[in-house]
Amino acid sequence: MNTGLALLLPWWCGTLWLWAYPISRTGAGFYSMALGYGYLLGILATTVLLRLIDRLMIPLTFGGPITILVIATGGILWQRWHFLRWPCLNQTTERSQSFWARVLWVLLLIWLAVRLLNLVLEVIWLPLYPWDAWSTWMVRPQAWLEWKRLVPFSDAQAWLADTTGMTYHIEAWRYPLTVSLIALWSALAAGQWHEATVNLAWWGCGLALAFGFYGQARLWGATALTALIFTWLLLSLPLLDAHIALAGYADLWLATVFGLAAISLMHWVRFRDYQQGILALSLGLFCPTIKLEGTVWALLLLIAALAAWLPKRHFIGLAGIAVIAIIALFSAGGWSASIPGLGDLQITTSLIKIPGLGEFPLVYWNSWQAIVDSGFVLDNWHLLFYLVPIVFLLALWQIRHAERPDLPTTTLLVTLLLLAFFILFFFTAAGQWAKDFTSLNRIMLHFVPAILFWMLTVFVPPRQSDQSSLAV
Repeated sequence: MNTGLALLLPWWCGTLWLWAYPISRTGAGFYSMALGYGYLLGILATTVLLRLIDRLMIPLTFGGPITILVIATGGILWQRWHFLRWPCLNQTTERSQSFWARVLWVLLLIWLAVRLLNLVLEVIWLPLYPWDAWSTWMVRPQAWLEWKRLVPFSDAQAWLADTTGMTYHIEAWRYPLTVSLIALWSALAAGQWHEATVNLAWWGCGLALAFGFYGQARLWGATALTALIFTWLLLSLPLLDAHIALAGYADLWLATVFGLAAISLMHWVRFRDYQQGILALSLGLFCPTIKLEGTVWALLLLIAALAAWLPKRHFIGLAGIAVIAIIALFSAGGWSASIPGLGDLQITTSLIKIPGLGEFPLVYWNSWQAIVDSGFVLDNWHLLFYLVPIVFLLALWQIRHAERPDLPTTTLLVTLLLLAFFILFFFTAAGQWAKDFTSLNRIMLHFVPAILFWMLTVFVPPRQSDQSSLAV
């Protein structure tokens, strides 16, 4: 029972927070959006509470964070009670949908429900999958569960020098803690380490991505059928399904958190809905706590937000200054500085060293064959990357000929994602990960929800008002 509460109660609390501070609540898709984002907000808030409780030197238990969540949610609802009302929905557009459109919507929904049921059975039946799950993400929570504290994981020298027995070592000891804390939360609820119950959080993450994506598509202005088709395209991707079924990795969490943050940013760019902006900011800030590369992805969101917020000439001027500064920096042989409390920042023609991220030797890797195989030949993404260049050309045509003030910024964000991917796998040591396919597709996964939603916005014009159609 506690295992169910560990997933459902934070989910319900996060959903109620969105209910108290509504986002386009009169529009179709609010329920789905609130369920998707609510799961992430609730579970991420729980990891923050675990950190705070540990800082106070209080033993970690299931009851402490749950009590705080319930009290905080009750306080929010009491403060905002006069805003709580059943969303007013307009059914006009729903009735205008053809009979066959409704039938297809139902059939797709059944298809997705069966697929998700199959995935939850795989999560329950399959043991923990090897490599990063074994060596990093699921090692730490097992130690924390035994100690009821977030005992440190350090480098080998610190581990050898420790005399208390409370210091542990893994190769990736610098990795962020959030994903391991999510696993710890389920283990604390069960009172023991049981992989089937711990891994259920990954299935919940996949479900949250589906709800959030569909709800935001409806809030954008897509019909129920169009929104579900794009959601089906997302959930049918083999690599995404693999990361749900083979739970234990951090990439699904980063894809979901970053993807929904980018989708909220796209809404803010188009509608200037400040709640969507707050969601984009909140989830964007969590990206660095999930994986190291999340810091870079969050910075790309910031650049896109600046492009939307600043006058066009100011942003172009800043971008030009940045490009000139980078060229001058490399022409001068590089630059280095010491940042108090963080470490050394170094940028040269042969090395980039960023505190908290690590060192990246700059060397050209011919990764074209691996990338072409991953995106266009192997069965990881179906036909998704065949569509990307086509949609990109269509977006450029709309930017030139159509009244779509949102498209330049959202297309810039997608361009930045692809550029970051190119630099990572062609000019840093990560190129060797492309050669042996160890990390190439997992990095792609981080961007896929955002890119697919951008594709939807190219095909579907944004809504003209907050009144919409179907509630789901």
